[in-house]
Amino acid sequence: MKLIKADKNMIPMLSDFAKEVFVDYYKDLIGIKQSVYMTGLFLSEEAISDLMDQGAVFILATEDDRPVGFCEYISEGSRLFLSKLYVEKAHRGKGIGRQLFLNCLEYAKRNGHKSIYLTVNKYNTPSYEIYLHLGFKVIDAVVNDIGNGYVMDDYIMEYTL
Repeated sequence: MKLIKADKNMIPMLSDFAKEVFVDYYKDLIGIKQSVYMTGLFLSEEAISDLMDQGAVFILATEDDRPVGFCEYISEGSRLFLSKLYVEKAHRGKGIGRQLFLNCLEYAKRNGHKSIYLTVNKYNTPSYEIYLHLGFKVIDAVVNDIGNGYVMDDYIMEYTL
């Protein structure tokens, strides 16, 4: 497995891969309609390009030059926001998510961040438990309206460096 920092030339491939992994994971948790809607908001080529322009870092995990996972994080003052961390179903449980997190952690340390925070769906028990295992703690709970009659019902979790 190799980690690669994505650049603008990789956006079409990254968007396609991210949408596929996201919908596959969330379709049973929040429904196919909301999953597809959210990919349009957060994983479209335009959304990824805008995030990169704002300083977001996208890291691809690859095997045999093919993406198997990715994460995205962005500096927000003294904290680093780990916005996305997804691994393709066939590659879960192989330590890829941990490697992506460790990449994020190293970035946070190099750039003087005091903590890493993320949001996780309150009903996404597997991810929630992984974040607890990695050392994150719940610091808040929020419900955000994302339009079209949908909300994101999340815990905010933080890892202190």
